Amino acid sequence: MLLVITDEDWYEDAGYAAAWVRALEEQGAEVERLARVPADWPVSGPPAGRYDLAIAHVLVEEVVAYAPTFALATLLEAAGVPLLNPVASLVASADKLVTHAVWAAAGVPQPAAWDLARVREWPMPGRRMVLKPSLGDGARYIELVGDLDAASAVDRAWRAHEAAGGHRRGAALLQEWIAEPACARIFATPTDTSLVYEKSREEGALVTHGTVYPRVYEAPPEMAQLAQRMVAALGGGLMGVDVLVEQDGRLLALEANAPFGFDVTDPQQGRWVARAALAVAERAAAERAAAAA
Repeated sequence: MLLVITDEDWYEDAGYAAAWVRALEEQGAEVERLARVPADWPVSGPPAGRYDLAIAHVLVEEVVAYAPTFALATLLEAAGVPLLNPVASLVASADKLVTHAVWAAAGVPQPAAWDLARVREWPMPGRRMVLKPSLGDGARYIELVGDLDAASAVDRAWRAHEAAGGHRRGAALLQEWIAEPACARIFATPTDTSLVYEKSREEGALVTHGTVYPRVYEAPPEMAQLAQRMVAALGGGLMGVDVLVEQDGRLLALEANAPFGFDVTDPQQGRWVARAALAVAERAAAERAAAAA
């Protein structure tokens, strides 16, 4: 197994790389780590048959900047190394506007969303809406706005920050506001789901608290099916998806994360994602063997 993940200090300290390696090795996998294309590969290419699967943990900002991790993932896929999440799914899940469009085409239920730049009249009169950047993660820069003037003012501030060297936001996304929902994190493949980890959110708050989970439970069939559809529509192999649960029980797809972190203090999460990744590797190996026969 090859884990493609940045080795920058600011991310290394989060512990996600170590958690991935530990979880995979505990399931019997041999794991290598790379953060960029090795110096000799432009001459020799990736070693043939060395990797059964590459886990491309490429962050949104790395996709946007065509960073070394993303370049490496692209090279591996083009050279025939199976990726846990193919490059197209990395790109589609990195841009929330693209994600919404893909899900809309697949009929996946989700909050309604619009590109602010193309909106001339407030899409939901009398209602506040969520404004978020199409590029970004960790609930950064998300705000609740009540009209076009307010949304445009926030967008202008974003662009000024970008021009000064700040984070790239991509398109400004106006999204239907779902008031007081539960937000469920689920690790999912197109055919399987983990337990449900309900995120912590203070009453009235717009965003949740990262990897704090006050409730953990088995996914009801409808929720499991939705999580699997979210991943399958994006062409992913294993993603961390967020599902909103409205007060009346309605389920809505919120976002999907190809580079997801899991709770490094919860061995159960690590075991599940490692086994799911190894299952993808085994299927890929079986397909290669069948093609060669």
